[in-house]
Amino acid sequence: MTSIEPGAGFSLTYELQPDDLQEPIATNARRKRRRDRLIRAAVSWALIDAALTAVTVALDLPSVVKNSSGAPSWMYVVDAAIWFFVAYSAVIAWRLNPQRLARRAWRASSQLHGRHRDEVRSAGVTTIAPNGNQTSTPWANIAQIRETDKAFYLLDHRGATRYILPKRGLPNPDLIPALREFLNRSVNGQASPAAVRSEPKSPG
Repeated sequence: MTSIEPGAGFSLTYELQPDDLQEPIATNARRKRRRDRLIRAAVSWALIDAALTAVTVALDLPSVVKNSSGAPSWMYVVDAAIWFFVAYSAVIAWRLNPQRLARRAWRASSQLHGRHRDEVRSAGVTTIAPNGNQTSTPWANIAQIRETDKAFYLLDHRGATRYILPKRGLPNPDLIPALREFLNRSVNGQASPAAVRSEPKSPG
């Protein structure tokens, strides 16, 4: 339906894909900050330990450091501890990769596989899962609309993604502006397209 008059709405039908899960994961601010901190810490400590390791090796080479009695044992301990921390941080950052998390969530959630239908109405959003289960949420429980090139994300008051509305689910892509306005009007009480628009993040 193309109308945005009260009582009207939109129907979206689609097959959910792992990429649909990746975008909200990639834009999760807390998870992104944690991963960025781990990457920065791993790179910084790797550079520091590379220098310390070079000094340790140099102290063990009389041809490089004359009259050296060898590197003290504590340097080996510190070298190993820092490299362990670097490796651990790198592994955690890898596990927080949005693409990996999306694929893991997809494999663990077989109920997401199949054809979905979303009914966006004046009272709220109703989703019909592939198994026929229905979930309805009134607009009062939706605090924000985030839009990307591929979908509209409906966030609750805690900032968590409550619904994903893939744009490809619309019967006609020309309905996207009308759906954008309808979502804004329903959540923000205004007709102007004020949805927060964010570009998809590429996994890094």
